[in-house]
Amino acid sequence: MLASYRLIETSDVNEIEAAWIENSRGRNVDMSEARPDSEFVASLARFDDGALTHCRYDAPIAVSFEAADYTRLIYQMRQGSAVLLEGETSEIASSRAGCLIPAGRRWRGRHAAGLEDLAVRIPVKTLQRKLSAYLGSDRQALDLLQPSAADPRGAEELRSTIFEVAAGMENVGDQFLPNLAVTSLDEISLGLFTCFSREMIAAEQKPAAPSTVQLGRVEQYLVAYYTEPLTLETLAEISGVSARSVIWYFRVRYGCTPRQYLERVRLQMAHLQLRIFSGNSVECVALQCGFPSVAAFRCSYVQQFGVPPIPRYCIN
Repeated sequence: MLASYRLIETSDVNEIEAAWIENSRGRNVDMSEARPDSEFVASLARFDDGALTHCRYDAPIAVSFEAADYTRLIYQMRQGSAVLLEGETSEIASSRAGCLIPAGRRWRGRHAAGLEDLAVRIPVKTLQRKLSAYLGSDRQALDLLQPSAADPRGAEELRSTIFEVAAGMENVGDQFLPNLAVTSLDEISLGLFTCFSREMIAAEQKPAAPSTVQLGRVEQYLVAYYTEPLTLETLAEISGVSARSVIWYFRVRYGCTPRQYLERVRLQMAHLQLRIFSGNSVECVALQCGFPSVAAFRCSYVQQFGVPPIPRYCIN
């Protein structure tokens, strides 16, 4: 997983300890039960507003971490792993739902049967900016539930999204990567708010309604700038109301979310390019129409039209 972003691959305990300290704010690493042939493999994909990491170690290990300025959501894939947050008395056992490490908290990870995990990191400033756009007002604090205490369906959907993003990054071309990173981190942030935020769960279900003009601005933007990534900040800026209000009432008016509407526009433009303009490859069309990867384009195209995308010059 994330093999294209390999950071380290070694059995040297000194190198392993240095990697934890340098790249994950580790402060103490216990590998007293390590075997000489125990290999540590770590990958790190860094982006402007976050990162994805994957680590694997085939021996018992325990790591203590300093507080960081980003929130971690970790999916541990082996039994026998547990996390203890500073100030808490009970460990958080590994579960399919994941484990949330809030920004500003020290913590310790203990892995009795070895380690394998996939994690996403999002800086607190990024989450605050996106939360402000989503709710329509400045937010300085973000109170998040542990995934095991949140809605199971929402937690499972977020897990699927993160694993799909990690898988998609394996073969995505460099030209698609900026769009994929922006789109994916925005979707993950939205999932954190709607699934794990105490404030969002406690809030009234129906937000204040935007005007028809404000929703119209969003639709016009999606059609005019379909090649651009769509973020919560963009929805709030274009409409003049909260992104939450836009998403809620856009679905009521158009039968889909703004992101789903954008994908429909992209698919129609891609279909037009493939049928009318000759010489453009599938990869070129996917890039020009704003899709985050060729694989995502192919999948959406087949779902919409029932056939794979084929350039005009390939059709007999």
